[in-house]
Amino acid sequence: MEKERTSVLLDKDIMLKLEALSRSTNKSKTFLIQEAVTEFVAQKTPKKNIGIIGIADSKDPYFAAKDEEFLEKSGFGED
Repeated sequence: MEKERTSVLLDKDIMLKLEALSRSTNKSKTFLIQEAVTEFVAQKTPKKNIGIIGIADSKDPYFAAKDEEFLEKSGFGED
């Protein structure tokens, strides 16, 4: 994944805690900051509501039993 550089100013007490955490976990400060930002963004990003996909009325009560036949005839999966 392509990365971009940024700068962040942190309070001195947070930076000291970050350095201590880095030493105790044997992980770089960069790694810990990336992990924290990634988690924060994931929590704050709105979740997409995915509706039910693929539901339709085929008018054929035996459609599910013939799914392979339908896919073969439709050319599904061919390049």
